[in-house]
Amino acid sequence: MKKKIKIGFLGSGWAKIAQAPAFSLMDNVELSAVASPTEERRLKFMKMFDIPQGFADWRDMLKCDLDLICVTTPPFLHAEMVTGVLESGKSVLCEKPFVLTVADAAAMVDLAERSPGLALLDHQLRFHPAVRSMKQMIDGGDLGKIYEVRAVVNLASRNRPDQSWSWWCDETRGGGALGAIGSHLIDLNRYLVGEISEVSCNLATSIPYRPDWEGKPCAVTSDDSFAMMMKFGPSSVALGSSSLMHVTTVGAYTWFSFEVVGSLKTIRLDGAGRLWEVDNTLAKGGRSLIDAPRWKLIEPILPWDELVLQEKIRHSSLAVHGIFAVGFAFLAHRIVKALRNKHKVFHDAAGFSDGLMIQKVLHAGSESDRLRSWVKI
Repeated sequence: MKKKIKIGFLGSGWAKIAQAPAFSLMDNVELSAVASPTEERRLKFMKMFDIPQGFADWRDMLKCDLDLICVTTPPFLHAEMVTGVLESGKSVLCEKPFVLTVADAAAMVDLAERSPGLALLDHQLRFHPAVRSMKQMIDGGDLGKIYEVRAVVNLASRNRPDQSWSWWCDETRGGGALGAIGSHLIDLNRYLVGEISEVSCNLATSIPYRPDWEGKPCAVTSDDSFAMMMKFGPSSVALGSSSLMHVTTVGAYTWFSFEVVGSLKTIRLDGAGRLWEVDNTLAKGGRSLIDAPRWKLIEPILPWDELVLQEKIRHSSLAVHGIFAVGFAFLAHRIVKALRNKHKVFHDAAGFSDGLMIQKVLHAGSESDRLRSWVKI
């Protein structure tokens, strides 16, 4: 009988939505332990996923026989927890944003290089079939010369002024839209097109106060929306070209669009995980604004094992939670393979060195907002 891969969870929020359901779909995988300081949440998580061991103190979980620990706690806790996991000799998957500072990220990279197991970041969109198809099209020259990248993310997740104050509202704890959503978009830009050389960013806080647990107004120090322009550097396929990002978490509706514009084609990833393309030759001439784009749906081609996984996803709770949850299932599939084969790295995965580069871009974005100028990476 094959050895079961044993997974532990540090935190029970995002892990409940994506990580635990995704690993539950995998063969010969056991969800073995969870650490969460709130007893009610911990017991609920254990019951939901039939997990035998629960701990109030995350350090106690490190004594368990586990192959991988998923760290899904708030960013200000990541550095200490990830250090503890790696020093225990276990593999780790850390949520993003990675850590709070560039110095912390560099220290994590050094530690990961000396550790025996996997050290990964949860940039799961890299493994979504639509994103992998985008990568193949860009690398294969299907789009021609890359002109620009455009991303618009409109969320209604924080649009109620009466929503309680939490760590997400605190810049010093890693809260804010730039870290939460921007880190994903930065990683997509780097993965698909290449490294970023400089940024110009504007951070905004539309709702400056939120009620604390007693109902008293508490100042919000993090951004709930941002606009950022990035320029691609020499180690990219679009030297000097721009990437535009606009993200809000206080919108009235939900919308996700990530477009790569080329001289031959434009491709677009939407919030349902569908990939579209439109050929430049199909556009009408002139200045008409009523020429609807003739988008064509692209169906990604998957290997047999991922076709089986895709069918499992369709019948699971992951399907209703969007591209991030679905993308995580494909990442989990690859993680289990790597753990079974005792690999320290695997192709396309975001490692801690990627986390360091993303942290540099995030820091440059914050500095740009403070200085009101372009900042080089």
